[in-house]
Amino acid sequence: MDVATISDVGNAGPGARQIGTTFGAEVRGMPIHGNVSPEALTQFVSYLHRYRVLVVPKAHVTPADLVAFSRRFGPLEIHSRFDNTLPAHREVFCVGNVERDGMTASFSRGVEQWHADSSYREVPSDASLFYGEIVPPEGGETLFADVTAAWRSLDPALRQKVEGLRAVHSLETLRQWGQQQNPDRAPDTSDQVAKFPPVAQPLVRIHPATGAKSLYLCPAVISHIEGMDAAEGTALIEQLIRHATQPRFVYTHRWQQGDLVMWDNRAVLHTASLFDHMKYQRLMYRTTVAGGAPRLAA
Repeated sequence: MDVATISDVGNAGPGARQIGTTFGAEVRGMPIHGNVSPEALTQFVSYLHRYRVLVVPKAHVTPADLVAFSRRFGPLEIHSRFDNTLPAHREVFCVGNVERDGMTASFSRGVEQWHADSSYREVPSDASLFYGEIVPPEGGETLFADVTAAWRSLDPALRQKVEGLRAVHSLETLRQWGQQQNPDRAPDTSDQVAKFPPVAQPLVRIHPATGAKSLYLCPAVISHIEGMDAAEGTALIEQLIRHATQPRFVYTHRWQQGDLVMWDNRAVLHTASLFDHMKYQRLMYRTTVAGGAPRLAA
């Protein structure tokens, strides 16, 4: 989608160009390394609220750079799979099929489900930043679903049905799903499931900064919908996911090495495509801005 560059802070500030049908923008001129002016940071956050997914091409950051930049948006989470974080920067969660420098990246051979990060926490994350350290020449794309636009276009009768419902998000449910996808993987012996007990989250969320409503759907994490039997709840989630992941609501990011992508977990879902892990390597660095971070609030 060819949309003129927009910049509200003059030539010195970052500019955004919309790249998806309903959401998503490429941002140029945003300083990632070193100091960032309050004006540039405010503009970047306003773009995040407006476009929900921001792509900074050729950012070329180190893990230390990524952590420092991410912290400008608020406190960072430490991922529940601690063994898949960087020893020197525990805020960085590693995704892919690479082992190096005392780190083993998190890798799944199965098809990933649509989700928003950290939905199993009582206060889910505000945003995530994902950096392409090693990118395969084909496959391994990241897909984003605009569940804000999807909510707006939902049939009014279905809106009325789902608004007010709560789904139970469970790390144990996610663990079981992951084991089914990777039966040869050693069972998780950590205490993370006990640390994060099941928590009920609304099926329809209201963004604290924009006031926009969106669907909150994480099929691999949701154990059930409160007040519904299992089959009925599963069918409802599947119906909503089919609606929210229609091509008109999806942006697919085809990675180039050095790309940095930030997305608003309160407004979009994401998933990954498969790649030939026997032929190629893939290594992605992720930081996660904790829920309630002040700079992403109103």
